[in-house]
Amino acid sequence: MNKKKRKYSEFAAHGKHSRGKRGKRAGVIVTGTYRGTGKGYAFLTPDDGGEDLFIPGFALGGALNGDKVSAEVFTEGGKSEAHVLEVLQQTTVYVVGTYAVGNSGSEVIVPDDGKTCKLFVIESIADGCRKPKEGSKVVGLPLERDGDILYGELVEVIGDPGAKNTDLLSVARTFGLDDRFPPEVQAAVHRVPMTLSKKEISGREDFRGDPIVTVDAPDAKDLDDAICVKRRGNEYVLYVHIADVSYYVKERSPIDREALKRGTSVYFPGCVFPMLPTELSNGICSLNPGQDRLTLSCVINIDKRGRMSASRIVKGVIKTIKRMDYDTVAAIVEGDEKAREENADVCEMLDTAKELADILHGLRMRKGSIEFDIPEPKLTLDENGVCTNVELYEHKVSHMMIEEFMLAANETVAETFDSLKVPFVYRVHEAPPEDKRSAFIDYLATLGLKFDGKEPHEYADLLEKVKGTPDERAVSRTALRAMSKAKYSTKDLGHFGLALKHYCHFTSPIRRYPDLQDHRLITEFIARSGKGMKRYGPIAEEAASRSSAREQIALSAERRITDIKKAEFMKAHIGEEFEGNVSSVTEWGAFVELPNCVEGLIRKESMGADPVYDEKRRIIMCEGEMWNIGKPVRVVCFAVENGKVDFVLAARKNDTAAEEKSGEEPPAEKKPRAKKRADKTE
Repeated sequence: MNKKKRKYSEFAAHGKHSRGKRGKRAGVIVTGTYRGTGKGYAFLTPDDGGEDLFIPGFALGGALNGDKVSAEVFTEGGKSEAHVLEVLQQTTVYVVGTYAVGNSGSEVIVPDDGKTCKLFVIESIADGCRKPKEGSKVVGLPLERDGDILYGELVEVIGDPGAKNTDLLSVARTFGLDDRFPPEVQAAVHRVPMTLSKKEISGREDFRGDPIVTVDAPDAKDLDDAICVKRRGNEYVLYVHIADVSYYVKERSPIDREALKRGTSVYFPGCVFPMLPTELSNGICSLNPGQDRLTLSCVINIDKRGRMSASRIVKGVIKTIKRMDYDTVAAIVEGDEKAREENADVCEMLDTAKELADILHGLRMRKGSIEFDIPEPKLTLDENGVCTNVELYEHKVSHMMIEEFMLAANETVAETFDSLKVPFVYRVHEAPPEDKRSAFIDYLATLGLKFDGKEPHEYADLLEKVKGTPDERAVSRTALRAMSKAKYSTKDLGHFGLALKHYCHFTSPIRRYPDLQDHRLITEFIARSGKGMKRYGPIAEEAASRSSAREQIALSAERRITDIKKAEFMKAHIGEEFEGNVSSVTEWGAFVELPNCVEGLIRKESMGADPVYDEKRRIIMCEGEMWNIGKPVRVVCFAVENGKVDFVLAARKNDTAAEEKSGEEPPAEKKPRAKKRADKTE
């Protein structure tokens, strides 16, 4: 290809393309998410809702699948199409796929994500990158584009297919994740003292004599929160101690800039792509047992009705007396004699903590906080990284206790800084958009349920009303999909799902940048008594915007690898029968979820003769049978390919097998899976 090379970032930023002769300039500029197809055209999902817009091949503007773009809308004959003007945010920086050599000797990458491009042609190999073997998983950096063909540089060889962690690293590189840190960050880390001096401790409130514990999963290494609860007269005193990460990560330092770029730690099965180098996240910042650690501590006085009578946020120093896990704490507060005997030094404190958590939880439920019962898969990997089991996480009373304490601290900090009217980053969850709320009301009407949905308690009441009925699963899932997405903002807009007027993220500064930024703002406020805080306005805005975007990328990456690992587990169960329930219904089929959260698609064509999709009711009618969310169904695992599972009805497995034997393949999936999950960051 005899074209002058240019950096992809430059190509995308200018968004140059040939304007078509057809179409009439509408003067409407929209922003949204670019959805590639790998077929020479694409679609734009507008940020403000509405139908997807078609993007013709000549107007792709250098965008890649998942990029945030601006586009101009043209309309002709009642049909609209979008022409990409500019790539606002590159979500897909690299192309990950399989290395191959064509008949002509050209070296190419066949993308794992066919929606990014049809083919990646390797024109150069980066310095230090080894020559790959045929079939290796590799990473390419796009430099130039011609329709759905990308041209660029081979920058990394991940490994051979099937090798340990190749799938993990492939997904990570697709989303731009890396567990390695730049040299300037590593150099900065080496300058951070890994022990505390008396000078660093002086001037802080000393909590080292309290029975403070951390409660985490057994394999957690970044321990950023610890708790202690005391009873004082007719009140409880809740101490939530959070690692003072901002003491070590200075504003605009190399470590801080890299943390802002990453936005969040990303957790894959068996590994983590951390926001901060492990020397900090697992070392001096982590509230490890028996070690003096610096904290920002939120101390809250709470009466027996759950009302907060007083609070303060102070710089502290702690020494946790025990590192505890959820199973042990649950056993202690539920009366297990062995657990209580082995942990006698914290039993009284944890019993008091359980009393307070029950009070806080009860009050939150009375206020109308929405609790979606969303099962979460727990994956077991063998020594080679292969998924050997998928089961459900058990939500124990200890999880509830820690959740309530973290919610109380986050609410208290948010309310305090909103009242001070200084720059701050809040965690906001707005009321459902009007179009989604109306669609949900219409859906409930088909079930004979009346609903308005303007207040959180209405959703909580609805879920309670349908609990134990055949419609429970369908209503719960559809209600979740009607919700807005939680995000970060410098405006304290409250949290609809939690039924809170004030909310922020303060409790996880090791793994979330908004928490780290808020810690820095709190520390500055304490040091300067609120003076000179105005300059932090733009900094808080940047932290909120970038963190919201990075959070969505992290969630997408975590879902992708979880789906791949669940599918990997199902490879050993092809041909086996399972009981499941329909989890979503679309125009191309029904997704069925097994009790362990594995999900697969029954394609509409395999359901029977003349299936008909009813979009308003979210059902498929086929041979007199209604397919709706929650419908119990017995399925056979028919095929596993590209991280996706195909099911067929157990009653029709012989018909499908006959089609397969005759050479007829099941029809290809037309669209990406539509999946949602609850916001787990709360």
